[in-house]
Amino acid sequence: MRRPDPLPGTQVRIALTDRPGDSAEVRVIAAPRRDMSRSGVLSAPLQPFAEALLVDVSVGERTLIPGAWVQPEVLERGTPLAPTPVTAADLRPPAVIRGCSEQAQLHWGETVWPLDLGGAVAIPEAARADPHPLSRLRRLAMVASGRRQEVGLTLWRDPAFEIPWQDVRLMPRAAAWFDLAQVPSGMRYAEAEQAQSVGRARARTRTN
Repeated sequence: MRRPDPLPGTQVRIALTDRPGDSAEVRVIAAPRRDMSRSGVLSAPLQPFAEALLVDVSVGERTLIPGAWVQPEVLERGTPLAPTPVTAADLRPPAVIRGCSEQAQLHWGETVWPLDLGGAVAIPEAARADPHPLSRLRRLAMVASGRRQEVGLTLWRDPAFEIPWQDVRLMPRAAAWFDLAQVPSGMRYAEAEQAQSVGRARARTRTN
């Protein structure tokens, strides 16, 4: 029997290294099947993450990763903390690149920006369309905090290695893609839907 998904605001502490106090806080933002489906159906960009959890990762007051897909084991293996409120502005699904380099599309959350990336983007061999296990989330948090050299795996220390594509906002070239897609800085998810007339905004347009 499948366990109930943790509620938004559920928090755990994960160790980044074995040094005392070297840790990060992981907070649940949403469970896709419960919180992000439309009439019980997940949009195509979300389907690979149906069994995952959307979380953010912080150290102290600093948010390292504003949105990441993780496996439920991250919550199960972390140390429980008191829950914290989640607001609409916290719903920030990671950007996703779908398709091969010749037919790649940039998705932001559930939206699809009208942008054909074409040959302009080489999706890394190491990229996988799957949620992060705890071990990978630790490495992502360390990379995001500027501690790349502390990550012990050779692959992750290679300067040519890119962060997996579901966390494309952390990649060095991501800013250029968002500029091309005309994603205004600070735009919230609901505002993106409105700007593109997709998701809930599309439903409202059809109703009117």
